[in-house]
Amino acid sequence: MNTVLQNCKGRKQSLDNSNLKLLVCEYLHRWGDSYEIEDQWWGDKKLTWEEAIERAWKSRLSHGKMHGHQCRVANKLSEGLKVALADEMQSEEFKDFQGVYDWVKSVVGRVKGLGATTAYDVARRLGSWLCLEPSVVYLHAGTAAGARKLGIEGGVAPLSAFPKEIQSLGATHAENFLCIYKDQLSSVAPQHVMAADG
Repeated sequence: MNTVLQNCKGRKQSLDNSNLKLLVCEYLHRWGDSYEIEDQWWGDKKLTWEEAIERAWKSRLSHGKMHGHQCRVANKLSEGLKVALADEMQSEEFKDFQGVYDWVKSVVGRVKGLGATTAYDVARRLGSWLCLEPSVVYLHAGTAAGARKLGIEGGVAPLSAFPKEIQSLGATHAENFLCIYKDQLSSVAPQHVMAADG
């Protein structure tokens, strides 16, 4: 990914929304290291497993502000934390990210007002502590809208379902890219769909 980012930085071109490669370059320039920074906070190994669960559910970033995705459900997060801790799941029980996601999704399902975005975000935060990363792209909210522009439906999709430019991002960044650039992808979709059909 760093090689792609270096190649992108050297270009002095205006962003052409119909060019997926330029959209990916723009994404990498702006957000290429965002998860590395966040994961130092969420995945802090000085935390116990219970403390990591608490931090993930409280959804507060290192500077103390609520993560933007959870602002609208902030009053429900303590209930999610309570349910999660009551489950008494141990870190050793998780062998892959899907297992973490399935558990967090089950917790979210027991708390009225929480949804798929919170399930993914909390699972990804806990995955950071567990050193488990998504291997597929989870499609929810804006991410699902972006994927639909590329003709991809459902709750999850393998990276191979996406154009090679998006595949190069890896599953975690692909999820974020699809959400951020969902509106610009409308002009990219016909090219990708034609390529997939051909």
